[in-house]
Amino acid sequence: MVSLPTPGAEAPWASESRDDEILQDLYEMGDTENYVPYPQPGGLISWASSHSGDAFYWRTSPADPDAWPVVVRTDNADWIEFPVGAVEFLAGVYGRTIDVPGMPRNFPGDDPKVLGLSDRID
Repeated sequence: MVSLPTPGAEAPWASESRDDEILQDLYEMGDTENYVPYPQPGGLISWASSHSGDAFYWRTSPADPDAWPVVVRTDNADWIEFPVGAVEFLAGVYGRTIDVPGMPRNFPGDDPKVLGLSDRID
């Protein structure tokens, strides 16, 4: 699930994305492989998660947000950094040009679908 703000509610969304309690707990336990939570310099901001327990972050370094790489924490506790932005990462995963070790072998399925907000399943 990719996290998107509701138009007009961008500030609360950004605040929630920065306040990642799971990431903070992992950091305090020393389980983040030298990644740090935002607002520390170069800190991680969550932008997506999977039903399997994988978490997807932006590493907020370098200064240009367009150059922020994707960092994945798999459900297997692997940390993997990809030198691409979120859109290129998602296109690569769904196009099967980017492999994320540790994620389920059948991800994405043979016929992946991208759902819009009106298609959301709760």
